[in-house]
Amino acid sequence: MNTDLMHDETCFEMARVLGERGEGFQELTLSSWDPKADAQHFEKLAEISGRPIMFEVVATQDRFPHRHRNTLKWLDRCRQRGLRIFGQGVTTDAGLSFTFEDWNLFDDSDAWREATTGTVKERAEKLGDPRRRDALKNQMPRESLITSYFDEIIITDCAKAENKHLEGLTLRKAAAQTGKHPVDVMLDTAVSEDLKTEFFAPGVNQNMELMKELIDAPHVTFGVSDGGAHTKFLTAGRYPTEGIVKYVREKQWMTLEQIHWRLSALPAFCGGFKDRGFLREGAAADIVCYDFDKLGVTPVEIVHDLPGNEWRRVQRSTGYEYTIVNGQVTFEGSKCTGATSGQLLRRGMGA
Repeated sequence: MNTDLMHDETCFEMARVLGERGEGFQELTLSSWDPKADAQHFEKLAEISGRPIMFEVVATQDRFPHRHRNTLKWLDRCRQRGLRIFGQGVTTDAGLSFTFEDWNLFDDSDAWREATTGTVKERAEKLGDPRRRDALKNQMPRESLITSYFDEIIITDCAKAENKHLEGLTLRKAAAQTGKHPVDVMLDTAVSEDLKTEFFAPGVNQNMELMKELIDAPHVTFGVSDGGAHTKFLTAGRYPTEGIVKYVREKQWMTLEQIHWRLSALPAFCGGFKDRGFLREGAAADIVCYDFDKLGVTPVEIVHDLPGNEWRRVQRSTGYEYTIVNGQVTFEGSKCTGATSGQLLRRGMGA
């Protein structure tokens, strides 16, 4: 995956090497203020390498339905030109839970980035500083996939009794109730509680009619887990189970065969993994056995299972009976058996 800070020349050179080797793929997120230039960058990579390119990400946004539609049309034009550019879709509507003790995803704004760095004490001092408030109001984070719509952020848990009446309110409603600016409501409450106030930013993709347009796009994979990033805020790794439950069992938008192709075979194809992602005689088999009617996702919980007893948010699944890797059961339900029957893949092949 190409990094955000990589020079264009380095990225193109990597594409050239992949083309010479005839293997591998590139995956990158590129979102500047010039969508046309961004698209041309992806197209040039695909032209140089001839290898699959994974475009990150294709997402619906309720207030801007033209955005994902334009991206899907562009992906279609690329395929018509023979460019192997695929999209990774945001098919989960997982939102973000956070406190200002560690929140750092308003960093598209200079004022907010400066105020949300440092120790908890330093953050509290800056967020409570009246001299900074005008800048924080004037540079409110732009609407994005990460930060949702500012005035729709919900106050979910207050530490002090005198603030409990705000729980369950959006910042817009809390501002109307208190006569304050949404920024003042949020920060006054958080600072008064030593930044322990918990907020929830709903996903910007709640409109299911728009989501179906994404689900119906055959060359878009499901996603996105976010690669384990933002583990204190987000549990988007639920998307495979969520997808089967919501789009197959509940809405019947697609068949089990179709969703397994999009969840497994298509990503394996894009990544160049041979004989993986589907069941075929003679091929290595990683098999998940589940009870379709019992599949589900449990509520968010906090676990301290990272080095240094650090914590993260997780959501667990229900309905899975067995995970079988190369003929051996590695999980019975959610219990690890200790079997290590997996095989290391190099260059898309078993080592």
